[in-house]
Amino acid sequence: MGSEVLTIQFGHYSNFVGAHWWNVQELSFQYNNVLNSSSISHDVLYREGHTQKGQVTFTPRLLLVDLQGSLGSLPEQGDLYDPKPDISKESANWYDNLVEVQAGPSEHKNKFQQDLDDVTKLQDVTKKNYELEGTTKVWSDFLYGRFHPRTVEIVKEYQHCNENTPFDAFPLGQSLWKSHQFSEDFTDKIRNYVEECDNFQGFHFLTDCTNAFAGLSSSCLEYIRDEYDRKSVLILPVIPSYFPDNDFSSEEEKNQSLINDSVRVLNMALGFNEFSAYSSLTVPLSIGSKGWRQPGPPRIFKNLDYNHKSAYHSSAILAAALDTVTLKHRLKNSPFTLKDLSADLTQSGRKFVAASVQMPFPIHEKSDLLDCLDKWQGSLYQSITPNCEIGTSRLMQHITLRGIKEDKLKKAQNIAGKQRELPAYRCSSVNEMLALYLSYSTDATASNVTVADDPLTVKNPFPQIFKNNVGFHGYINENMSDNQRVESIPLLAGLHSGSEIGEMLETLHTAARKIKIARFHQFLSGGLEKDDYEDCLDNLFTLRENYEDSYLV
Repeated sequence: MGSEVLTIQFGHYSNFVGAHWWNVQELSFQYNNVLNSSSISHDVLYREGHTQKGQVTFTPRLLLVDLQGSLGSLPEQGDLYDPKPDISKESANWYDNLVEVQAGPSEHKNKFQQDLDDVTKLQDVTKKNYELEGTTKVWSDFLYGRFHPRTVEIVKEYQHCNENTPFDAFPLGQSLWKSHQFSEDFTDKIRNYVEECDNFQGFHFLTDCTNAFAGLSSSCLEYIRDEYDRKSVLILPVIPSYFPDNDFSSEEEKNQSLINDSVRVLNMALGFNEFSAYSSLTVPLSIGSKGWRQPGPPRIFKNLDYNHKSAYHSSAILAAALDTVTLKHRLKNSPFTLKDLSADLTQSGRKFVAASVQMPFPIHEKSDLLDCLDKWQGSLYQSITPNCEIGTSRLMQHITLRGIKEDKLKKAQNIAGKQRELPAYRCSSVNEMLALYLSYSTDATASNVTVADDPLTVKNPFPQIFKNNVGFHGYINENMSDNQRVESIPLLAGLHSGSEIGEMLETLHTAARKIKIARFHQFLSGGLEKDDYEDCLDNLFTLRENYEDSYLV
């Protein structure tokens, strides 16, 4: 029996992250059963189906929501089951002189999407250089896989990037959910997915939290908690690492940017309050080090060279971490579930945890894990949770290391030399060695270690954000003679619960407390009461208290 999860994505940046996530999974599929050595059970997140012609399909068990005009060249119903008809070949049963044909605006497909449609070029798309950095405007521009027709839900009441009627305030999302047409259609789709599962375990939620999608996802979470109370919900609020309005050039633009920052803080405060009430586990994600009021300086990764202003780049890093931290409940023959993950990390009411990633895990091509860890300096992980620097003491954490096989564990005895004198040389597995390292490098910490042989696949259309010292398989080689495209990488990622998360919540509470809600009519006119906002702030402060040292194990 499977242990299925339904993924739901709310908002444009969440769909950027999601597009990368589904890409790296599909590009790692191994279709030759004889050679299929993958340790990952793709049935957890994917479902098998059939087209009307009887062709077998394998598509994400996914629902996503975005605004009108956000799909680019992707049809709302997709093109997997029913390809988009050629209008020029359609005929109508009317006299020609009574029919006026008007061509509507059509989205031009970039070269990458054109080649995906061409069977003769499909096998080469992972090898070409499409310069997607310059042609990517929306997430569908670099989407490799194909979705089920019921996956995409478009909010037709609001237009993507429309400054006149922005979908920018938490109550707007709540109001949209209350509309009969949207909620009934969307909940029917949830029910259809859940009912076809044999052993449904819960939900992955990716949601924008700086705009009205925070309100929409919160309302959906409330529905799910009412209807599927015993199922686990992992919610991942994502925050872009760059907002264009923060690059202002005049006093007027500066004032508008300050207002926009305040709106984003209000949405995050209201959203985090609701997420804590209805989720099993909440993991805020951002490449920006601050998150609020502005994203702040981007996180630094020693072997990456990325543009934090590019959603195509920043979302790829978040997707890589997401794919890795969710591996433990997606592995074949693993009894571990989402419920187990939540139980491990949310003791004493700590619904929020931090995430980290080390990308790629910097093991040298001619070296091994023992040498790598023995020479390690500084923190083993880089935080990707805003306003949160992960400590090394009194933590509950889940750490996943992928892409390091046993033959990279240590040197053979006849050439080990001084390695044999190290306590870690007695370790017989990657799991054992990493657990030993964590026991030495952290204090009073409970570490749950997961190891998977499967590296992260970063073939095209994953952005080429790796420095020249990263080789084809992701190993470090300072003497690289050519800039060969990286196709897979070892990677370490983690989820952490400790006092630092309380400090994160305190900074959000402080930022939100300074805002006078009465000045933001779009929130009050949308139905938010001043008392409700005060309750939200009080709840955030209470959540912060759960992480004080007196509560720690």
